[in-house]
Parts: sequence; structure tokens; C-alpha cells
Amino acid sequence: MKSVLITGASGGFGSDVALELARSGWHVFAGIRDIGKAAHLVERLVDHAPPGAIIPVVLDVTQQDSIDEAVASVLDATDGVLDALLNNAGYSVLGAFEDLDDTDCRAQMETNFFGTLAVTRAVLPAMRVAQRGRIVIVSSNAVNAPHPLLTMYAASKWALEGWAEGLAMELSPFGVEVVVVQPGAHRTPFANHVQFVQPTGSAYKKWLDAVLPSVADLDEWGRDPALATKPIVEAICNKGVRFRCAVGEDVQTFSALKSMAPYETRAFVVRSIINAPAPNAFTDKENLNTTERHVLEEIVARVAAYAADSRAGDIIAKTFGLR
Repeated sequence: MKSVLITGASGGFGSDVALELARSGWHVFAGIRDIGKAAHLVERLVDHAPPGAIIPVVLDVTQQDSIDEAVASVLDATDGVLDALLNNAGYSVLGAFEDLDDTDCRAQMETNFFGTLAVTRAVLPAMRVAQRGRIVIVSSNAVNAPHPLLTMYAASKWALEGWAEGLAMELSPFGVEVVVVQPGAHRTPFANHVQFVQPTGSAYKKWLDAVLPSVADLDEWGRDPALATKPIVEAICNKGVRFRCAVGEDVQTFSALKSMAPYETRAFVVRSIINAPAPNAFTDKENLNTTERHVLEEIVARVAAYAADSRAGDIIAKTFGLR
């Protein structure tokens, strides 16, 4: 029986993936920071999985002692072999960068970035000795599109992907693989794990008014989380998986845009989607000259061909009046 350790397994993608893997015959160790506070979620995991398939493990990715104890207990239960690690634990700080203090910024990086590094470092010796294993990292569309008011969250995900690229090369001689999964906007409890920083009298109130509704209404417009569960499970289980997997039309769209369009174009699209405050220049499609419009038309065509569904280019096309 193959084994996997999942961080942040108490909800969202983590719990759904845990259940799917357990039902597929995997031995799942569900890392949960506070099992007492998440008792109802733990019960859901255990009750809906085959008997004994999911083992809750206390795991706080910001505490080295917790990491060491969790990994030791997992390896003890699996005779020293771990087939996969899903780095899923994380949260987001939402607020204008100027309004964040140093504690906000460091806490964001401590959980999302350094926590992932610490857990990965703890399991690597066993994988290296076994000459097999897979490290799967949950990233975000924040690496493809500008995310105003989520600058530190985006920074943590950019840092993860830069680290993961080098790590993948380091581990390849030992048969250990690294895969990055970029989920888009899904109806997960994301908003419940957002730390809002909104000081009274913030100079960025217009930004807050533009962005907050889209976060609060994620349950209304986000994609079914089950649509992300399958690609994440495949990233853990399947052979020949690509290093980076974009999940969802929004991620596929901006991933393609990132490779073909300058920052200004991507920022314009994001501003249009969230009705954000406009800058002093490049505020509307009339500012685009003929050459730029032809380039954007080509981008839309390529995005539509790149994505699994041609509707992926609609946001860009409608934004610039190309359809």
C-alpha cells in the first residue's frame, strides 16, 4: 500500500484529496495543526474513508518539533518509506502592502514558504534512500497574474515555485520527483483562511472596496473544488506528470498570458475583472494602438487553443472588445 503525507488536510483541497486517495487504496496521513479544533473535520475524513485508510497526524508546519514528531510517526508506521508528500498547508494575508507590518509579512512566509521547506526537508532522507518519491506543491494563480492586496501571498507562491524548480533538478538523480500544481479560484474555505488587514483610514480603501467582494463571494463564482481534486490526485499518482500543472480555465488563461504578454496587459485584465482603481496611464482599450490590438487578438486565439475550453479566452477578449 502506497503512503502519502498531506499538510493542511483539515479542509479544502487537502481533505478532498485525502479522501480520494484513501478510496483509491492509499495509506493517508492527514496532517492537521490542531486536531482538537478540527474535530468535526477529522471525523468527516475518518468516517468517509475505508477503515484505517486515513490517520490524522498533529502537524504544525511552523514548528520544527511538530514536524519532526509527525514525520517520525509516519515513517515508523510505513517502515521508513513514504511515497508522496502533498504540501498543501497555507493561508493568505489580505491587505495593502503599506498597511502590513513586519509580523504580517513574516508570518505569511513562515507558513506558506518556510513551512513547506521544513516538511520537505524532513521527508527527503527517506525518499532519497528509497530512490523514489514525489513532492507535490500546491501553488496558485498568483504567480501568473498580479494579485493586488495579496502581495505577500503571491510572494510566498513565487518563492515556492522558484525553490521547486531548483529542487526538482537536485532530486532527479535520486528518483525523487517534484510537481507544482496551480489551482485557480475554487469554492474552498479560502476566505475562512484569509487574515484581513484593514486599518481605519487606509489610503487603499478603493482597492479594498474592489477586491473584498470577490473574495467574500467566492462561494458564488468559484469553480467546483472537485475539479481541482482530480488533477492534484493525478499529480500524486500518475506517471510522466509534467513539472507544472495549471488547473482551471483562469489559471490556464493567465499562464498563457504570462508567457506571451507583458505585465501591463495582464494588469489591465485583472483591473477590468475586479473593477479596480485605474492608474494614470493605460486605462482603457482606446489606449491600444493597432499593433497592440493585433497582438492581443493573437493572444486570445492562442489562449483559446491552449485551454481545454475555448471560453478561457473570453475574459480577455471581452475586456478588450475583441469579441
